[in-house]
Amino acid sequence: MTDPYRFCTGNAVEEGRHGWFIGQFISADEGLKHQNALELKWGRHLKGERRRGLAEYKVATTICILISGIIRIRAILDEETNEVTLRTPGDYVIFGPQVPHDWEAEEDCIVLSVRFPSVAAGQIELTG
Repeated sequence: MTDPYRFCTGNAVEEGRHGWFIGQFISADEGLKHQNALELKWGRHLKGERRRGLAEYKVATTICILISGIIRIRAILDEETNEVTLRTPGDYVIFGPQVPHDWEAEEDCIVLSVRFPSVAAGQIELTG
């Protein structure tokens, strides 16, 4: 039997919890998938799907990398709205802690998101 604390395999789509498959929210019994250093999400979003309202993270930085499709990400910096549309596989956006953001899929898309560190109760839901 393989030791999940030293080696594990799986499928991000099948195992994901709302897409998130690595992070502090995964049971420690699942070995290496339980991490405090980072979180990983395999996000599959249908055209028109969007985040309802703005959110920000207390201390985490987020990197979103487009795998396929098109997604628009909006971030607010110093009360100025910034929008970026990821269109080409490999396009990415990085935003730091305390940056309000949301997103909308302009086409069916897949986005790999990396957030670090993985902190319980680190997300703040905002209106908007």
